[in-house]
Parts: sequence; C-alpha cells; structure tokens
Amino acid sequence: MSGQMKHIVESIQDVAQRHPRAIATTVLLSVVTPQLTHWFVNNYRSFLALGRAGIPSNIIGWSIAMMAKPFGRETLSTDMYDRDSNKDFWLDDHSIPERRGDRPRTGWHFLPHRQTNRLPSQDVKERLKAIFGKHAAANPDLLEIAVSPHERMHEAMVIKSSRPSPHKVADHAMREVAHYHPEIDYSLHVTLSPQDCKLVIERGWGERHPLSGTVALPKEYLLVYAPRDDEELDVVERILVATIGYVAGSKEVN
Repeated sequence: MSGQMKHIVESIQDVAQRHPRAIATTVLLSVVTPQLTHWFVNNYRSFLALGRAGIPSNIIGWSIAMMAKPFGRETLSTDMYDRDSNKDFWLDDHSIPERRGDRPRTGWHFLPHRQTNRLPSQDVKERLKAIFGKHAAANPDLLEIAVSPHERMHEAMVIKSSRPSPHKVADHAMREVAHYHPEIDYSLHVTLSPQDCKLVIERGWGERHPLSGTVALPKEYLLVYAPRDDEELDVVERILVATIGYVAGSKEVN
C-alpha cells in the first residue's frame, strides 16, 4: 500500500472511530434510499391508476392522498349500525343475496376510493350507466343531476334543490344520493340507511369509505362494488333505489 493510500485509510478509520453513529446512518441510507425511491415511484403510479376524483391526478393530489392515509378507518365492521336508533330498512332482506367470491381489492390510497380488480365488462358498464340515468329521470320530484359535491367532477344524483333534507345524514352527505365512477371501475358511492348499510356490508356488496363516520362523511356513506353480470346489476339497482328512498326521504321511488 502506498504512503498516500495508507494515509487515506487511516484518516477514514479515525473518522469512523470518532463518529460511529454518523457513519452507520450514512451506510444505512445508502442501502435504504434506493428501496424507498422505488416504493414512492410505485406508490405514485398506483395513485394515478385510480383515476381522477376530487383531488388533482398529479403530484399535488398524491401528496394530499398520502397525508390523508393516517386518518383512514377500517371499512367492514357493522356494530355501529346495530347501535343506531334508526332501525328502518329500505332494502328487502330477501332481495340481497350473498355476493359470490371474495371482495375486490381497493386501492392503498382512499382518495380516490376505488376498487382495483374484478372490473366489469364494457357491456356491463354501459348497462349500469343506463340504470343510473333511468332512475334519475324517473324521480324528478326527488332528484336532480349535478356535479358530485364529494368528487367534484362526476355526475351525481342529489336531492332536488327545492326539496328539504329529510335528516341530518343527508345534510352530512352534502345532499348527494349516489354517483358512480365512469373512468376506471364503475363502482358507486351511495348513502344508505344504517340497517341497509349493515346488510350490504355483511353480504359482501360494499364497504364504508375509510373516512365514513368522521366529520368528512357520515358512517352511512358506502362504496358499492362494481357489478359483473346480470344478477349483480339487479342487486346494485335495488341498492340504488334504496339509496334514493333513504336520502330523499321517500318510500315512493321509481
């Protein structure tokens, strides 16, 4: 070893002995940083894959979604509905069978709240769109179509502006009845009565939004999974009709 190289090695050893924690941290970062970078890049891509919603589909929106993540709650328990004093149903228990198969996955981010697999065919998408439009048009005394106050870009059913909100849950939901997500998955966000929420969740047709039950959203605000065939379209249509009845406060829904 040359004298110059020996001097460099001795100098490094001296620094290491005097600053062991700094050296250990530097080595750790050199190993971990590429892995973190890879995770953040993949996480950002998965956020973009969820499509547009109420936050920008860019680095700013991703930052908002990341900051919201710690505030998310679990989505499948139903004890809160058992404790609710409202025991009314808008759904017939016998009309909601157990949903076949496992629940679809939902995104790691919940802004936007979307499912990421088991997506419908183009034909089913078009038929869901038609069902949504049919019921919106058939209930002009209860509903009107407006931009979703939650997603702020998709069309939504909302309580007709001349009609008073029938209960505090409707106010908490910003008078929105339902909307579906036309860009990616064709799942729906709906607001159901507490007992209908329990039925839909327990039979596998949906889950709460992770912010449901907070100041942001009522506990009755659910994601209903996208239908995949005729049978599931029928069930989702029944859920949609129940949603209209509950939020608008009417048992007479067309």
